[in-house]
Amino acid sequence: MSKIKASTQFINVMVKVKAAATQGTYDVHTAPETPYVTQQDTVINYQIYNDDGQDIIFTGMTIKTLGNDQLSAASVSISGKQLTFSDANTSKVTVAFTLNFKDADGVEFSHDPQVQNDPQI
Repeated sequence: MSKIKASTQFINVMVKVKAAATQGTYDVHTAPETPYVTQQDTVINYQIYNDDGQDIIFTGMTIKTLGNDQLSAASVSISGKQLTFSDANTSKVTVAFTLNFKDADGVEFSHDPQVQNDPQI
């Protein structure tokens, strides 16, 4: 048994995407809605767990907060069902970004979540 203690915090955010009333539009829900980050160098992973049978994938992420020095560039898994980035969490700030998606028909859409940083230094 290893006595090594993991020092990196991981936050997994579950993503549910459902077709909206208007064709080609989607409702996106995340849990937690706004991750609350307290440790530096936290890894945040967004994972599509339910896409209403629409074969939705991530295509990337765009950071909206000007002067961002908190979130790294995102990495999308080969399947497109996970999007992962790291959060430096060195200042108390709410960081806004856009998750970019695409459905099986090539329709692109986005969702605008946030991450709340609260370093416990």
